[in-house]
This record gives sequence, C-alpha cells and structure tokens, in this order.
Amino acid sequence: MEKEKSVIEKLKDFALKTHRKIDFSEKAYPSNALHPVSFHRRFVSIPDNDYKRVFFACFEDSRKLDNYSVYSGVFFPIDVSNETKICVRKKHMFDKMSLFGKKQYYKTGVDSFDSQVVFDEFTAIGTNKIFTNDKIQNLILKVFDFDARLRVGINMLNLDFMPELKGRSYIGIYTSQNWFTNSSEIEILYDLAEQLQKQSVFMREPDLVAQF
Repeated sequence: MEKEKSVIEKLKDFALKTHRKIDFSEKAYPSNALHPVSFHRRFVSIPDNDYKRVFFACFEDSRKLDNYSVYSGVFFPIDVSNETKICVRKKHMFDKMSLFGKKQYYKTGVDSFDSQVVFDEFTAIGTNKIFTNDKIQNLILKVFDFDARLRVGINMLNLDFMPELKGRSYIGIYTSQNWFTNSSEIEILYDLAEQLQKQSVFMREPDLVAQF
C-alpha cells in the first residue's frame, strides 16, 4: 500500500501543479531520554503569483501550547500601525448563551453585520475604516459562509517566517484548527483575499473609533 503523503508533500504538489513558488521547512526539536517525545516546527508559504501580494501560509509548532500553535490561511500586507490587533469571527450560538453576562464587544454600528459576527480582539491604534466598509463587510460574511471556522484578523499571528511580511502589518483570513490542503479550497481562499485586498488598498488611516 502506498504511504499517504504528508501535508507538506501535498502542498508541494499543489504548488507544482499550479506553477507557484513554495517555501517550506520542517525541523525537529532536540529530544533526549528524559524527554523522548518529538516536537516539530514546520511551515509552508506559497505566494499567489510573482507579484507576491497575497500569500497562502501554514504554520505548526507542536511544542507551543497557545491558540496559535497551528494555523493556515491567506495573508497580505496593509498600511496600518503594527500595534493594531483585530480579530473578527462568525457569531455562534454559544455567544448568545453565556451564563456570565454579555461581554462588551466592539460594534461597527451596522446591525446587519454586527448581528452575525464577534470581534474577539479590537486594539485599534490609528487604524482605518476597513471594518465599517459595506463591501468589506459583505466579503467577511462571504468568508464565514465558506468556512465558519475562519477568522479575519489584523496582526494576530507571528508571520516572521515569511520575509515579505516580517515586521509588516497584514490582514489574514485563517483558521487555527488545521492546515488547508485541498486545492479548490486554497484557490477560494486566494480569491477571497484578493477581493479583500482590492477593497482595503484604497483605505488609509486614521479614523475608526471604537464604539461600545
């Protein structure tokens, strides 16, 4: 029986078939008799095209215990403060069933959008009007219709393994549950990111004020 390909091998095949460049790494942390468990750090980065405006990227560090030890998605740079941190996700049933009272989340002021999403993080220092733009709001809802696990965020992850984004602010469409390896799903992610990039590129900071 043929051995199943690893996720990195699957993504290398995807890059080859779609004529895209790929950067990847997989390294094991040192182990010994006292700590025999093997931990790995691996990543993959695939730019959508030679212009390198949108990147599909995956990361995993099995030694880390935080919420971002694993993630996969698409990312592109944006002109906002590096201190800005924003994360929006689809609103779920448990958000309406809290036993400890309702947490005060950021609201855009657009009820049709606010009723369907939750901003888990909103630290906006001189940011822009991205999340109050109706076309971008519709795109974000389209992202969640595609996959309810996805987040749309600014500067929520460490992408320093990608030289093109190292030290830069960025927007990401990503999940922290597993890696995308299905070719058609990755292409949809590229397309969603490109649509979002085209809308956000015309916006400049500042003047998005938090409303609670």
